[in-house]
Amino acid sequence: MIALRNLLHQGLLICSIFFLIFFSSSFKIFADEIKWLEVSKSNNESLSINPNSIKYNNKGFLSVIAKYSEIDSGDQTVINKEPFLMAIDCENRLFSKFPANVDLRQVKKWEKPINNKLIKKTIISSCSY
Repeated sequence: MIALRNLLHQGLLICSIFFLIFFSSSFKIFADEIKWLEVSKSNNESLSINPNSIKYNNKGFLSVIAKYSEIDSGDQTVINKEPFLMAIDCENRLFSKFPANVDLRQVKKWEKPINNKLIKKTIISSCSY
C-alpha cells in the first residue's frame, strides 16, 4: 500500500513538472512575438512600427522601433529588413534613425522628411500615441 502511494506521488510530481515546463515555454514564445502596425505604404515599400515600443523622454521626444520592408513588384513578396530605432521630434516633425539595440541618449542630427511620404506618415502616426 505504501509503495503504491509513493508511486502515485512520484507520478503526480512528474506530471506536474512536465505541465509547468510545457506551459512556461509557450508563454515565452508568445511574449517574444512583436505585433507590427503598418503605418505607411507605397507600391513597393512599407513602414511598420511596434506600438508597444513607443516612449517619450524628458525633453518630449518620442522613440519607436520601426521596420522598413520592400515589396517585390513581381510576386508581391515582402522583403523584411532589420528593425531600427526612430527618434521623433513631434513638434517640429523631425526624425533621426539609429540601430534598434542602441540606447537613445541624445540626438546629434535631426532630419526633415523631405519627399519621403513613408517617414512623414510614420511621424504623424507615431505622434498620435
